[in-house]
Amino acid sequence: MQTRPATAGAGGPWVPDEPGMDALQGALGVLGAKWSLAVLARLTTGTQRFNELLRQIDGVSRRMLSATLRQLERDGLVLRHVYARVPARVEYELSDTGEALLAALAPLLDWGKLHRLEIAEARERFDRLQLWRAAGQEMQQAKSATQPRVPGVY
Repeated sequence: MQTRPATAGAGGPWVPDEPGMDALQGALGVLGAKWSLAVLARLTTGTQRFNELLRQIDGVSRRMLSATLRQLERDGLVLRHVYARVPARVEYELSDTGEALLAALAPLLDWGKLHRLEIAEARERFDRLQLWRAAGQEMQQAKSATQPRVPGVY
């Protein structure tokens, strides 16, 4: 098996110490919500109103978009601007932190593109192996169910 050096960009090799793990967990937690990346990606084009985002992000409900925007605002990735009008006008834009996060994700995007086929093939192999194992267990159970047990012989 080939080993590859783990790197953390310009900082050199990444050592999985507690503060490093905490920082990484925090960064990944920000992106853990299903719609976070979609919202951040749409905001790269500039300021957007809620309904514009709702139209652009296929499959997201009003409730989920609202919750996602709230969480991204809480995490400091999105800025929310409310204009006192009737009706009120609310716009969203990426914060500097949000832009920095997307810039940091660029290498991950490249990695994903580069390894997409390998990941799909690995998942397919794994799923086939799971099916093969399940079929083997079913055959074993069927075989043991048909064999009579002799009392006292194990």
